[in-house]
Amino acid sequence: MKKWSRNFSKCIECGSTKNTHKGHGFCVVCYDKKRDRTDEKSRISQAKYRKNNPEKIKSSSRKYHLKKRNELFDLLGNVCCRCGFSDKRALQIDHINGGGIKERRKYNTKDYHRVVLKSLKNNEGKYQLLCANCNWIKRSENKEWGGGK
Repeated sequence: MKKWSRNFSKCIECGSTKNTHKGHGFCVVCYDKKRDRTDEKSRISQAKYRKNNPEKIKSSSRKYHLKKRNELFDLLGNVCCRCGFSDKRALQIDHINGGGIKERRKYNTKDYHRVVLKSLKNNEGKYQLLCANCNWIKRSENKEWGGGK
């Protein structure tokens, strides 16, 4: 039987092991209750912080995006699958079977990276890394967009 947590035998709030461990000795339910950020005071505080620190938030968001992008590229091999091009500025994540734009529209960038990362870790084989030129050539060859005739 899998242990509920490395350091705790049950939730320190409710004493249950029914829900999965989330952190700091709390089950998912108790952790989310404790970290609830829906009260008015907290919303006002968060809005004030965002208003006073837009550059810090933008910088943090950009760092997170680049970190996830690099993690994805590392898992995909850091080179174009067709031509071997390796400059990360021109590499793109491609859906092997097409239909990427439909999936892309479902998510913002952060959520999209999570979906792709989860797929890669599960070895689903849905994504590959292509340089921009190879990606557009593939789209044209497979008529994956409206302009391919």
